Amino acid sequence: MANPPSPRDASSLDQAWSLVLGGRRDEGLRRCVALLEADPLQLGAASLAVELLIAAERPAVAREVAARLVEAYLRRSDLPAATAAARLVLSDAGAPKGAAKPLYAAIAKAFGKGSARLADVPPAPPPLPVSAPVEGPLAKLAGTALLDRTEAALQALLAADDPFDADGKVTQLPLFSALPPKALEQLLAAFTLRDLPEGALAITQGDEGREAFVVVRGALSVRKGVQSEGAEGTRDEAAADVLAVLGPGAIFGEMALVSDAPRAASVVALEPVQLLVASREALEAIAQTEAAVGKELSAFCRNRMMANLVRHSAILNAVAPAQRDDLMARFETRTFQPGDTLTQQDQDADGLFLIASGQVRVTGVDADGDKLVLAELGPGDVVGEISLVLRRPATATVTASHPTIALHLPRQQFQEAIREHATLLQELYELATKREEETRSVVAQQALDVGDIVLV
Repeated sequence: MANPPSPRDASSLDQAWSLVLGGRRDEGLRRCVALLEADPLQLGAASLAVELLIAAERPAVAREVAARLVEAYLRRSDLPAATAAARLVLSDAGAPKGAAKPLYAAIAKAFGKGSARLADVPPAPPPLPVSAPVEGPLAKLAGTALLDRTEAALQALLAADDPFDADGKVTQLPLFSALPPKALEQLLAAFTLRDLPEGALAITQGDEGREAFVVVRGALSVRKGVQSEGAEGTRDEAAADVLAVLGPGAIFGEMALVSDAPRAASVVALEPVQLLVASREALEAIAQTEAAVGKELSAFCRNRMMANLVRHSAILNAVAPAQRDDLMARFETRTFQPGDTLTQQDQDADGLFLIASGQVRVTGVDADGDKLVLAELGPGDVVGEISLVLRRPATATVTASHPTIALHLPRQQFQEAIREHATLLQELYELATKREEETRSVVAQQALDVGDIVLV
């Protein structure tokens, strides 16, 4: 049995991507050629090589290989990579009009609603990395000679036998497999490709979101506290709170398509990544002719929003998993624009609010009538608990500071919920008393600070 590949071998394709994204295209292409000559079915290397050939205006072989890549990725149940390969055809300015349409149609036929190929199966694992050093004459090739050798390596891929079944089962995917083939074909054609180097920001916390993303290759980190790059391209990542790591097939940023709320976190490339990108404008245009796209996208985003709340909301986690669906069914979805009021100081709250997306500002008024900003709350936070649990008027005013979606539990429904879920009342009581104490402390500190200023 052969020895397992070394870690250096495993990162050969990443090294090729890094070189290309760093402007050293010939070096990256040499690594792709070395990989393909060691194993013609190194599809990731072939995809990058096709992209570089098209950029070099050598599309003849590249177009044929792109079509073969779509087929190969379909055999491996990899919709994002198949879609990316189809998109490469569109990047060729000289390609015949409609050249990519049959490729998108093939993907939609395999993954769309009603496909006989859909099943509860995982995608095929990526191929094992191979040892492919760049050496001999290849190490010195450049220009036309290197492009010729790249095409020769890709011809070997076209001639290779693929061990995966052409009609094998494919994974049933959220959102995509809920769409009929015609609608799915239009959705896939709306995606563009974006390549990012290691360390680049796909999404910046606080920015307005206008795009959604699907990971084709690479890994990204979802982090709180990572802001945009500074003058020298550096970021303060020491204070960042890592929420998740996203890999191939992951969808992120989709809430921007149904909400104007600012990005709740940053997404940073951990290695060279390739993304499918869909803009809100493109998807809205599709929804005008394919109602199923708008319907399924809204349902998908709502389900993701609910799942996110279950992971991060303390009050939902206070309820047994078997009882959460019953509790969630009691909530009503409400939308707030900047400046809209959720609760008013000194008035009874009309229910409990669970922030699903966006941001709200909590303000109070001290004894002198001065307005104080007490807190900024976001997804997973609750509003109105002090009034409901402690049975007194609200101690602060809460207004939307950004477009916000909240789940609202009306007062009567709240009373019924806490009778049925004792742990929910306990969690809310602890939160209400803590919040009330924090509000008093902020007001008292403000009064002390004002007094100090007056004395000076």
